Amino acid sequence: MKSRLIVSAVIEKGDYLLFGKKRKNIGPYPNTWHLIGGGVDIEGESCKEAIVREIEEEAGIKVKITGELGFDEDYEKDKHNELTHYIFLIYRAEYISGNPNADDDLTELKWIKKNKLREILLNKPSIKLFKSLGYI
Repeated sequence: MKSRLIVSAVIEKGDYLLFGKKRKNIGPYPNTWHLIGGGVDIEGESCKEAIVREIEEEAGIKVKITGELGFDEDYEKDKHNELTHYIFLIYRAEYISGNPNADDDLTELKWIKKNKLREILLNKPSIKLFKSLGYI
């Protein structure tokens, strides 16, 4: 089984958080709302460099990393239907500038009010994170 190191961020803009909607029926975690993030090039960048790069690539915005929220792991099939061990490093980020625009991995981006997180279909790692933060 392969493993992937993934960085993601809780991107805050006041009382809102930015999420990306995954493409239909393409894993991992298809058809759900995700934190913005992606894979780390372990040999070419630090994890903090990776999260800033991924946010720019996935959402087209600039952020300031304001902290680390922790880590998690999960086992899920990737987009090639191969069971993968995902290791997540989760950051907190503050929106700085730019108009969010979904890239080819996401169908849309949306600012969602923190108290409305129960109303959207989140992936398993995000549910676990937001429960620990007391948001859901």
